[in-house]
Amino acid sequence: MIFSGLIMLAVSFYGQGNKSYRQLIETNNVPKEVRNNFNLRYPKSFVKMWYITNITYWYEDYGPSYYNGWYQPRTVVVYKFNEPSNYEVEFLYNDENSRAIFNRYGHWYETRTHIVRLPEAILSALKKSSFASWKISDYKERIEAPGMIGSVYRMQVSKNQLSSIIRINDDGDIVQIKTE
Repeated sequence: MIFSGLIMLAVSFYGQGNKSYRQLIETNNVPKEVRNNFNLRYPKSFVKMWYITNITYWYEDYGPSYYNGWYQPRTVVVYKFNEPSNYEVEFLYNDENSRAIFNRYGHWYETRTHIVRLPEAILSALKKSSFASWKISDYKERIEAPGMIGSVYRMQVSKNQLSSIIRINDDGDIVQIKTE
């Protein structure tokens, strides 16, 4: 009986140390500045869900997807807050599924959009690259962020037993390759 009590006590303390990096919230709990800036950036979009999140989650992307390990160690400080402090929105805009992140004051950090088809200029650049004969995954995304000139397209490519995740900019330049 004492043993089972100690186990229950240990489990309860363990659970208190775990932080959720992404929590679903109601739209009316999102700060007005965040909602206003989102609506200015993406007018007539359809909001699916709002989350309160931790910026660390966004950079390190704790999720079931293949983002884990994508971002290299940063040379700038990324504050790791114990509690979620930013707002993420999943939405439909121009018939594309997207998600964006804003801080509590409405400052936009980044938008990732799932795309079905790559632009012709990107496909053409891939055909001229060392990845010309590689298969492109079904999941592709366009990434936009402040300070970036244009967009970056991110996708997984594979050939035989090899697999890489590449980023290619609007000019067709491959800007990053991560081999898995």
